[in-house]
Amino acid sequence: MLSELKFEVKSLGLMFGDVCVFRDVNFKCESGNLTVIKGKNGVGKTCLLQCLCYVIPKHFDGVVIGGVELVLKSHLDDWKSTLKVDRMQPKHFGYLMQEPDKQLCFPFIEEELFFGAENVGRDLAEFNKDYEMLIEMFPLLKWDNIETNALSFGQKKVLLFSSLILKNPYVYLLDEPVAGLSDDYRERFMELIALLRTRGKIVIVAEHSDYFDAVCDGVVFLHADCTDNAD
Repeated sequence: MLSELKFEVKSLGLMFGDVCVFRDVNFKCESGNLTVIKGKNGVGKTCLLQCLCYVIPKHFDGVVIGGVELVLKSHLDDWKSTLKVDRMQPKHFGYLMQEPDKQLCFPFIEEELFFGAENVGRDLAEFNKDYEMLIEMFPLLKWDNIETNALSFGQKKVLLFSSLILKNPYVYLLDEPVAGLSDDYRERFMELIALLRTRGKIVIVAEHSDYFDAVCDGVVFLHADCTDNAD
């Protein structure tokens, strides 16, 4: 049984050709932590999230310097495993993109909602418990035969975030998760993030505003001049 998570970013940098996006990014997170990556638009927050889950360089060209590690530990069974980012599996990460239209993969709500959990083989009883919770918060999730392209921007974000929760990864990477949402949806997203923290998940949010400042455990600043990035 997993009892502790640690996530560490060590001197991480990213180059696209001769262009430095960021360099020397260092921070650590533990179970239950909420960490915010801040910086102005265009500074590289999204690219940093994509490096953390190996989207870069697996799917996009880029030279990544430094390391990303996830440590899984159980006190009960006395085991410990340290995974490099290129060895991590879908069950380890959940990535929510800023623009939902770029992330939606399936034509109908139920296909999009259940795919992640089916892909990692989540325990059915735990899945059902979370599904009941989510459809109580967001009734749109139980709509049958509704096409995802018929949903509003906010509804698409609800669908994708709910799919991640049903998948139940260890680390959640959320790119401006509450941007463009109604006040009601924002409050519900914050409730879910708080719930994930009580479950011992690690949540990392990219955000240019101060929305999460009062509730986060740490802030990582990115700078456009590609210098002095620090935890």
